[in-house]
Amino acid sequence: MKSLLIAAAATVLAGCTVVPTGAVHQACRVVEIAAAEAEMARAWYISAGQVLERCGVPDARERAEQSACAAQRRAGYSCEASP
Repeated sequence: MKSLLIAAAATVLAGCTVVPTGAVHQACRVVEIAAAEAEMARAWYISAGQVLERCGVPDARERAEQSACAAQRRAGYSCEASP
């Protein structure tokens, strides 16, 4: 489900389809909420950060890196990024 959501948002943002602006904004908002609220794998946060950066969310990539690092620590691995 999460991967499907990111893929849909990426497709919309890449310009492969013509959709109403409201739908793009809503897709970006859903990805933003999921990235902030859910506990996902490291790679998911990185992908979500890329999508959110295209959505125009300030500091999306940096926040994604921090979330990815936290996910890596939760999985029992070390991470060099600062929290």
